[in-house]
Amino acid sequence: MAEARIGSRSFLGRALGRLGRRRAPRPAPPEPAASGDGLDAAEQAALEQLGAADGYTTRWPVGREVARSLASRQLVVIAPDYVLLTEAGRRALTGEAGSRG
Repeated sequence: MAEARIGSRSFLGRALGRLGRRRAPRPAPPEPAASGDGLDAAEQAALEQLGAADGYTTRWPVGREVARSLASRQLVVIAPDYVLLTEAGRRALTGEAGSRG
């Protein structure tokens, strides 16, 4: 057994003392501003990038979360070798999200 000394702190005491001095957690980064049609800035940028490529590309460097979100709303079609902007995606780009054409 370890010998206790008066005035010295054990390993456990030092560890607990450090825990008490920890800084407060960092605040979460602010959410991106959503546009009127419910798209956040990253989703809007991804659609604009695809629109600039005439609605079709074989490489679409966007994050997985953004791609899944757009595909789940049927704004894009994601296949193994291409990405296609749908008609709903084109309407979202032009701001006609509420109209049907």
